[in-house]
Amino acid sequence: MAKKKKDDGGTKRKASSGGPTKNIIAGLAGGALGAIAGALTARAGVDPKTAAIGIVGAGAVGAFTASGAVRWAATGAAAAGAGQLALGWLAKKTLEAQQTAAQASQTTPAMGSGGPRQGLPGDVAQAFRDAREQMQDDYAN
Repeated sequence: MAKKKKDDGGTKRKASSGGPTKNIIAGLAGGALGAIAGALTARAGVDPKTAAIGIVGAGAVGAFTASGAVRWAATGAAAAGAGQLALGWLAKKTLEAQQTAAQASQTTPAMGSGGPRQGLPGDVAQAFRDAREQMQDDYAN
């Protein structure tokens, strides 16, 4: 059990469980393991969003209840899960934008397609056709 030291205020506190290097390495390892766990669960058929939420939840519980290097590792895992959630959200938005663009390109004719262009309200092309017919009628008689 770790010895308790008195801090400047006179209260007892738990001694550190490791140096900053140990905690940083634990956080990096937890993040890497969280990312690997997310990838493996997604590959096993679990929805990536569900896997990421599970990793965030497990990491949050571990960070809240553990101490020392385990807390750092759990925080890293929670961060990896949050990163996977963000990437999943971005992938979904990109797919939606691509589908919207594909639908828009199917409904909009390409420039120079050779067909008649859509007229403005009052259809200018129809006005010219009417004028041509009227002139043909006038000169035919």
